[in-house]
Amino acid sequence: MNKTKLILTIILTLIVLGLIGWNLTDSDTEKTYLPPDDKEPTYQTQQMVTIVYNPEGLLSYKLTAEDVKHYAAAQDTWFTKPVMITYDKDQTATWSVRSDRAKLTQDRMLYLYDNVEVNSLTTTSQLERIKTNSAVVNLITQDISSDDHVNLYGANFTSEGMKMRGNLRSKTAKLIEKVKTYYEVQPKADSTN
Repeated sequence: MNKTKLILTIILTLIVLGLIGWNLTDSDTEKTYLPPDDKEPTYQTQQMVTIVYNPEGLLSYKLTAEDVKHYAAAQDTWFTKPVMITYDKDQTATWSVRSDRAKLTQDRMLYLYDNVEVNSLTTTSQLERIKTNSAVVNLITQDISSDDHVNLYGANFTSEGMKMRGNLRSKTAKLIEKVKTYYEVQPKADSTN
């Protein structure tokens, strides 16, 4: 009976060792990860709202979008129908920036594409609206630029040019190349009563 027990123990030991070896090789294949597809987004969401504060803890801007797709390989985030509201140091909403599409890069540059419109949200700005087909906004400095045809609308004037450089904080915009400006002259109030 000792010889039978010994043979049975050896057979069971071989079976256990075989199962352990098979299990180890099977789990190694499960740990093999495929790299993400660069053409597919790493994550995506709909109806996104992002609120960003400056280093002093004050509201800097609020960004909303209908659809967002982030691509890890390129470190880019794409937005559909983005709307960005900027705020000044007094926490007053100053500008509304919108477009059909936008791309946010890792260096905090927002590239706006198709039907770009920037609207003043204050009554103190002489510059009321900017319209163009593409623009770039530096989210840190709030510099804005466009190398497309640009229309500016303000208090009693309309201007157009081939390029623009400006800053949302200082409420300035400078048109470059083939600039045309039209002024609306307000009639003087009659004081002969």
